[in-house]
Amino acid sequence: MLNIRIANPKDAEKIIAIKKDIVMTNDVLLRLPEDKQETVDEYRKKMQKKQDNGGLTLIIERKDEVIGFLSFSRSSYKRLYHTGSFGTSVKPECSNLGAGTELLSYLIKWAKKQEGLEKINLDVFSNNKPAIHLYQKLGFEEEGKQVNQIKLKDGSYADILFMSLSL
Repeated sequence: MLNIRIANPKDAEKIIAIKKDIVMTNDVLLRLPEDKQETVDEYRKKMQKKQDNGGLTLIIERKDEVIGFLSFSRSSYKRLYHTGSFGTSVKPECSNLGAGTELLSYLIKWAKKQEGLEKINLDVFSNNKPAIHLYQKLGFEEEGKQVNQIKLKDGSYADILFMSLSL
């Protein structure tokens, strides 16, 4: 059984561990293993700043183990405050358990209750087919892309796709 909850500062360590694991094993995040990685303290501060500005960080657990997270931010600019964007990751060994669907469904339901929030945005590497499928399944639509924006480990390129969901 999967359980979703709002993250607390103590969860920053678990989130950072998941991010590091994904960076080491997948080619779908912006950071590479040799890039500077966020520290637990930096991520704690980032979580608090998001929350103070109308954002949210979620944790998903299976059997009391954190297996993924979702981080949603709203802009501090008034012209953009009606929108927000998110990033999400699930431990590679826990993919196909429905964690991504659960996290995004929670976010969408929560977002619809937030005053003035009209649109959820995301960007995703074009080589991340499972994530794109998930986003489309939940109603996100592609709005544009940056062609050959990401250089992958093998020297090939991926586009960055911009997707959104109007609330």
